[in-house]
Formats: sequence, structure tokens, C-alpha cells
Amino acid sequence: MNGDAVAYHETLAAGWSGRYASGGFRRRAEFFRAEVLPRLAPAGDWLDVGCGSGVFSRMLAEAGARVTGLDGSPAMIEAARAAGGGRYEVGRVEDVGRLPQSFDGALCLSVLEYLAEPQPVLAAISGRLKPGARLALSVPNARSTVRRAQSWLKPLAAAAGRQAFAYLASSRRLWTKAELLRMADAAGLEAEAILGFDPVAPRALWPALSPSLWFLVARRRD
Repeated sequence: MNGDAVAYHETLAAGWSGRYASGGFRRRAEFFRAEVLPRLAPAGDWLDVGCGSGVFSRMLAEAGARVTGLDGSPAMIEAARAAGGGRYEVGRVEDVGRLPQSFDGALCLSVLEYLAEPQPVLAAISGRLKPGARLALSVPNARSTVRRAQSWLKPLAAAAGRQAFAYLASSRRLWTKAELLRMADAAGLEAEAILGFDPVAPRALWPALSPSLWFLVARRRD
């Protein structure tokens, strides 16, 4: 993960888990718990790549998995360890291929967009999975209505002396649904579901809008 992204998340670590108590963060966590987690059937040893403060790691642990969380931000790992729910290590996501064990499943949520070369990292994650193991990942949608609006508003806010949508400075990569499927296939993953999610727009409008995030659930080919 690029240094700017790690530095950005270092500054947010202290209050990161608290963000999931309200607003779009809460809706994202609820969507994951209700619609993604049941498709994973977590058990055994799971890897959370870019685990942050461990919010989703703890969901896996509550569902019955033994979780190893990996993140490049020492402050995020400190926050994750304080909250518990798994074993957490500081490490570059680019080095996931060097991990000594294989896993029964993995998460990689809102990580790949921060990487200079996401394809090799996804392939490395797939390589640490046991045959048939599931992976859930999320990436920003290249055609997101909300994200495009944020990109237009960001320079206007800067001109007014305000900082807005700071994450856009380091979250640079976007995927269409077709591009995401091709990336997963190249990494040896067979897609089982792609779910759209938007933290801002009401759910009733999702069919008319292009959602902000894709959640992919895939299985490593045998």
C-alpha cells in the first residue's frame, strides 16, 4: 500500500471503529453482516488483509472463525489489538504471499484501490487460500454516481478553503463490474456473487444509480 494511504489511515486509527456506529459506515457494516457474511460461512483460519481496526475481523470471529488481521498502519493494529477478536500483525499487504500458512478464507475490503499494482496482490491472497476457500473483497465502482459527484465537489470545496473527501487523494483505482470479474478470474478465483452497495443513496434508489462499492464473493478454484 502506498505511503500516503498508510499515513492517511494512521491519522484516523483512534476513532476508526467508532465510525461504524453511525451513518454510511454503519450501513456498510450492516450490509456486510446481513448480505455478505452469510455467503462466507466462516470457519477455521481466516485472513483479513488490510484489517484496519478489526471491525470486520471481529464479525468473522463472532461467526466462528479464527482470524489473522494484517495492516500496514501500526496505529490501526494497536486499535485492533485493544478491541480483540483475533491475532493482528503489522505488515504490508503486498507481502501477503510470504505468509507461512494457508487459510480457509479471506477478506480484502477497501484495500485494492490504494495499491499501485492490485492484480499481483489479489493473486497472492488467492495463493494463500486453500482450494475451495472463499474470499470477500470490496472495491469502488468506476461508474459510481456518488463518487463522481464527490470528485466534482472536491476542487470546489478546496477553492472555498475546505477539505472534503480526503480519501480520494489516495484511493485512486476504480473497477467496473466486468473489470472486477476479469481481475478475480486472473487470480484463480471463481465469482459466486457481486453485490452493489451505496452508503449515501437510499436503497430504493440503488437500481437507478450506479452504486459506490462492489462486494465480490468468490471461491478459489480447486
